Amino acid sequence: DKKEERSKFAPLLEELCRVIRALADSPNIAPLNDLLTALQAGPSLADFLKDAFPEHVLPLLKTIATSHKEEDINRAALEAVMTIVEAKPKAYSKNTVAMQAIIEICDMTQLESDMAGWAAEDDEEGDDEERLIMGKEVLDRLCRCMHAHDKMAPLMELMKQAVSSLMAAGDLVQTMFGVVKSNLKSQHERVRHTAWAAVAQFAEDHAETLSSEAIAPGMLEAFLAVMDDPCERVQSRSMEAFQFYGGLVEREVLDPFVPNMMSKLGHKLQHGSIGLQRKTITYIAVLAGQMEDGFADYYAPLMPVLKQLVQSLVHKNEERTLLGKAFECISLLASTVGLEVFRSDAEVIMEAMIKATNVPDLTSNDPIMEYMMQASQRICFVMKGAFLPFLPHILPLVLKKFTLAPKEYSKETMQSIKDDEEVSLTVQQGEDGKVKVILMSTSELEDLKGAIGCVHTFVEELGKLFVDYLQQTAQALLLVFDFALDEDVRDLAFETWGLLCQCARESGQVDKVGELVQEFLKRMLPKFEQVGATGSVAEAQGIDSAALKTAANGVTACLRKAGPGVLSGEQLNHICQVALKALHVSLQLRDAEEEANRRNQKNDEEEEMVDDEELEEATKFRLALCEMVGALAVHHGDLFMEHCLNPSMQLVTKFIQPSVRWEDRRLALFVICDILEHLKEKAVPAWPHFMEQLLQDVAHQSTALRQPACYAVSLAAQVKAFAQFAPSAATTLSQVISQTRQAGKKKSQREAQACADNALSALVEILTTHQQAVAGAEGQLWSVWLNALPIQVDEVEGVKNHRTLLNLVKAEHPQVIGESGGNLPQVLSILVDVYKSNTVDEETSKGIAQLVVQLGPQRLEGIASQLKEKHRKKLLRIHKEGQ
Repeated sequence: DKKEERSKFAPLLEELCRVIRALADSPNIAPLNDLLTALQAGPSLADFLKDAFPEHVLPLLKTIATSHKEEDINRAALEAVMTIVEAKPKAYSKNTVAMQAIIEICDMTQLESDMAGWAAEDDEEGDDEERLIMGKEVLDRLCRCMHAHDKMAPLMELMKQAVSSLMAAGDLVQTMFGVVKSNLKSQHERVRHTAWAAVAQFAEDHAETLSSEAIAPGMLEAFLAVMDDPCERVQSRSMEAFQFYGGLVEREVLDPFVPNMMSKLGHKLQHGSIGLQRKTITYIAVLAGQMEDGFADYYAPLMPVLKQLVQSLVHKNEERTLLGKAFECISLLASTVGLEVFRSDAEVIMEAMIKATNVPDLTSNDPIMEYMMQASQRICFVMKGAFLPFLPHILPLVLKKFTLAPKEYSKETMQSIKDDEEVSLTVQQGEDGKVKVILMSTSELEDLKGAIGCVHTFVEELGKLFVDYLQQTAQALLLVFDFALDEDVRDLAFETWGLLCQCARESGQVDKVGELVQEFLKRMLPKFEQVGATGSVAEAQGIDSAALKTAANGVTACLRKAGPGVLSGEQLNHICQVALKALHVSLQLRDAEEEANRRNQKNDEEEEMVDDEELEEATKFRLALCEMVGALAVHHGDLFMEHCLNPSMQLVTKFIQPSVRWEDRRLALFVICDILEHLKEKAVPAWPHFMEQLLQDVAHQSTALRQPACYAVSLAAQVKAFAQFAPSAATTLSQVISQTRQAGKKKSQREAQACADNALSALVEILTTHQQAVAGAEGQLWSVWLNALPIQVDEVEGVKNHRTLLNLVKAEHPQVIGESGGNLPQVLSILVDVYKSNTVDEETSKGIAQLVVQLGPQRLEGIASQLKEKHRKKLLRIHKEGQ
C-alpha cells in the first residue's frame, strides 16, 4: 500500500493497457466489467496509475465509455475514470489533455427527435437517454471535485467558451439562473423540462441565492403555474425540483402559496397517474415538513385519502414506492398535529406499515423497509411513550439489518450483486497480513446506516421505556463494532451504545450500566494499547487514524452517557494513560514522517496532498484522544483530580506555549475546556499554568485556536475567581465580536463567525457573573453583545445566548430593553428570527410566544411597525401560537 512498494509493479502498466484493449474488443463483457470495477479501488491505485493515466489509460477508458455497445460497460468505464480523478484532483487539474478528454466524455448527448413520444412517457419510468444522464453526472462530479480542492479555475478555463458570455455578465449565478428561469415558459416542452431540472440543481448548489426574498416569491409563482402545464413530464420534473427547493423557503414566504398548491395537489393525488401521485405525495411531504404546525389544517382532509391509498396498496408489490411515500407523508403530517390528533390514526397506520414489511417474496431492493424506518422515527418522535406497543413488531425487523456486512471481493461476490447496483469498496489488511478488497452494495450500506439511525432514535425518544429491549439491541450492535467499510456506521453505532448506557441508568439498572461500559472498554481500549505499545516509527506506520478516532469518540460518548460511579480510580488512571500514550506515539509518528519528507526533499505535490489527508485524520484522532481524557472528568471529577489532572496539566503546560505549532496548541485548549467545564472551582489552582496564554488566544488569528479559546473563557467566567481577568477579557472579546460581525455572512467567514458566536457566550457570561468588575464599560459591552445577535453558526451557543436574551427581557434588564423599552423592536426582531429554529430549544420558543402575548396588542402593534415585513408576518404567527 506504500508508494515505494507500488513502484515495483510499474513495468506492468503497458501490459495493463494491452489487456484493456483486448477485453474491450471481446464479446464476453464479464472480464472487462471485472477489470473496470478493479480500477475503482481508490487512492493507492490512482497514485500507481498517475503518470500513465492521461496518455495511456484514459484514452482507452474514454473509448470504452463513449463507444462500447453495452451501457453498463459505459457506466463502469466512467466510474473508473472519475474514481481515479477524484483521488488525484491536483495532479489532473494541471493536465490539460486529461481534463479536456474528460469533458469530451461528458458531451455524449443523444436526444430523441420524437417529442410526442417523449412527452407521453412517464418521467420517472420513461427510457431517458442513458448517456445524457451519465454525461451530466460525470460533469457534476468533476466540478464538485475540483471545487473542493480549489482547482475550479483550470476546469473553467477549459469550459470558458461555453460560459464566456455569462461570465462577462458579472454575477455568474444570478445571470445563469436568469437564463434558466426565462426558459420555464418556453414553447418547447423539452426545454421546460430541462429548465426545471436546472432549477433543482441550482437549489442544491446555490440555496442561499434561490431562497432569498428577492427570488423566492417569483419562483413559488412559477411552481404554482407549472402544475397546469399540458405536459405531464414537465409537471413531474417541476415537482422533483420542489423536493430540493421547497425546504429552502422560509415558512412566511411559502405560506400564501400553500392553499392554492394544496388545492391542485389534492386533485392530482386522487386523479393523477401513478407516477404523478408519487411526486405529489413527496411534494405534500415537503410542504408539511416546512410549514410544520402551520400545515395542521390539512390533516383532516388529507389523512383519509392517504389511509385509503395505503389500504389499496399494501398488497400490490408493483407499487411499493408509492406506498412508501404515503407512509413518509403520513409521518410528516403526524409531526404537524402532534400526538393527540394523530393518536386515533396511529394504530391503523402502524399496522399497515408492519403488514407491508412482512409481505412474502419481496425483492432484495424493496423500498418499503427504508420508508418504514424513516416514518417510524418521526412517529416515535411524535408519540414518545405511546409508541411503545408498536416496538415489538418494528424493532426485530430493524435489528435484522444489523447483520448486513461487507464481503471479500471475488467472482462469486460480484455475481451476487445486480448489474445496476452501485458498490462501496475499500482495501483492508486481514489477520493473516494479506491485503484484500472488501465491498458491499451501496443500497445495503445505506440500509445498515438507516437501521442504526432508527434504533438510535427509538432509544433517544423512549429513554428508560426502552429498557426491555436493551439486551437484544446491545447484542445486535456488537455485530457492527468492527465494520470496516464506513466509519460513519461505527460512529453511529457507538453513539447508540452510549444511549443504551443512559437508558440503563435512567431505568435504575446500575449494574447493567457497568456491564455495558466494561464491555465497550474491553473492545476499544486494546486498540489504543496496541498503538501505545509500538516500539518504533515503522511499527506505528500501520495506524488507522480514522478507525481509532471513531473508537475514541465512542469511548467519549459511552462515558458521558453512562453517568457516575461506573469507573474506579484505577480504571480512570489506566484509560488516561492509554490515551496519552497513544497521543504521544501519534505525535512521534507525525514528526518522524515530516522529518523524512524534509530529508528526502520530496517535491511531488500530489503525494503531499495525500499525506495532508492522512495527517488530517491523524489530527482528528489526537483531538479525539484529548476529548476521551476529558470525558473522564464529566462524572468522576474527584477521581479525575486525583489520578488524571497532573498528566493532563503536563500536556497543557507543554503545548499551550506560543512557540508550539497550532495543531498541538489546540490539543491543549481542548483539554483546558474539559477541565474548566467539569472541575469548575476545583480547577482554579491550575489556572496559572494556562490562563494568561488562553486570554491571548481569544484574539488569535487562527480560528482553530480562537474558537476553543473563546469557549474556554465562557466556561472560566462562570467561576467567581475569574473576576480579576474579566475587564481585559471583556475588552478583547468585544473587539473580536465587532470586527468579525463587520465581515458579514459570507461562506468564507463561517469559521470566524463561529468564533464570534463563542465570544458572545463568553461576553454575556462576564456581564452577568462579573457585573461589578466591568461596570465602567457595561453599557458599551451590552451594546456589542446585543448588536451581534442572533447567533449565526454555532447552534449550541445559539441556544445559550438566545435563552439568556429571553430571560433578560422577561426580567426587564435595563441594559437590554433600553430606556423606556427603546431596544424592544431590536430584541423582538432577534427573538422572532430565531423562534423554532435550530438555535433555540423548545422551552425558549415557548417563552418567546408567551412574551409576545404578554406584550399586549397595543404595545405589540407599535413594535411591529418598526420590524421588517417578514418579521411582522412571523410575529403574527407567534402571537397566534402563544394564545
